[in-house]
Amino acid sequence: MQEENSQFFNKFMFGKEEPRHSGDDWILGRNRQEEKTAQYEKKENKVEQIINNLDYDELMTHVSDLMDSTEQLKPLLKQAGPVIKNFFNQKS
Repeated sequence: MQEENSQFFNKFMFGKEEPRHSGDDWILGRNRQEEKTAQYEKKENKVEQIINNLDYDELMTHVSDLMDSTEQLKPLLKQAGPVIKNFFNQKS
């Protein structure tokens, strides 16, 4: 029971245990710059692939449809505005 509590406390306070590395790595800290650079390059390549595969005509069609939909919703919101305001005024 005592050991379980101490394990819980250690996890809570210090996070999960990571194995120590031999040599200077655990004293001076690991040099993770190479790992970060590789991860960044992978992400950058994915973004480039997505951008290169975009169909701009289709994208602009969807943006246009979205803008048309918002224009059609404006009159509805103007009519529903007073009803919503009444509802909130009655509640308070």
